[in-house]
Amino acid sequence: MYDFKTKKVISSFDLASKRKGNHCNTGNFGIEKVKGASFPVMYISLGKPGDVDEFVCLVESFTECKGKYTSEIVQRIKMDQSQFEAKGLKPIWGCPNWVVDKERKHLWAFSAIKRTIRSVTGPFESNKYVAVKYRLPKLSEGKEIVLTANDVLDEAVMEFDAYATQGGTMKDGKIYYAFGFGKKHPESPSQLRVYDTDKQCIVQRYDITDDVPEEPEDVAVYKGKIYLNTNSDKIYVITSER
Repeated sequence: MYDFKTKKVISSFDLASKRKGNHCNTGNFGIEKVKGASFPVMYISLGKPGDVDEFVCLVESFTECKGKYTSEIVQRIKMDQSQFEAKGLKPIWGCPNWVVDKERKHLWAFSAIKRTIRSVTGPFESNKYVAVKYRLPKLSEGKEIVLTANDVLDEAVMEFDAYATQGGTMKDGKIYYAFGFGKKHPESPSQLRVYDTDKQCIVQRYDITDDVPEEPEDVAVYKGKIYLNTNSDKIYVITSER
């Protein structure tokens, strides 16, 4: 847990969803808050290829007691693509990362047509990034939610120009997303993209190869700045004016 005022990590604790099969890149706060909780609920992407919960988003609630935090799963949301093609929608290959548009109260699943590592995708033009828009289910709808093709409000199929999806966030219709493996894999350098889901296109590109040598993991937007955490203990700040 990072405090924007002190610019320090103030706490660390396990998510309720922690298990061997989980590989979480994205955690987005929502807008609802469980009674007695310290924060709004967080939407956790599981994101491990082939895992039984590969298409599941787990909603967790955090509670503080005497300076320590605990987490509990309060809702489970699953993406069902079985009727996508019949409805004229583009199915994703897997591992959706779930981002929350708090301003518009939507939940988006971000992935691609093919797996995004270079060895699978090949040339950029052979793949597309796909963002699928759903309503943001209310906690009162129950603990088990299945979102089908009938629940899709929109789908944005967008240019693919960066390998290796990591994590992202969303603000008022725009998805901020990190890619790449850092300097240890120069064929898949660290990149940051901003997607406008209304226009269904990339509106800003950041080449952060030299600025972020580590592997980027997730993104936050706060007071006009983009915060990027990595697989190290560092958090990088990127101004949106770049």
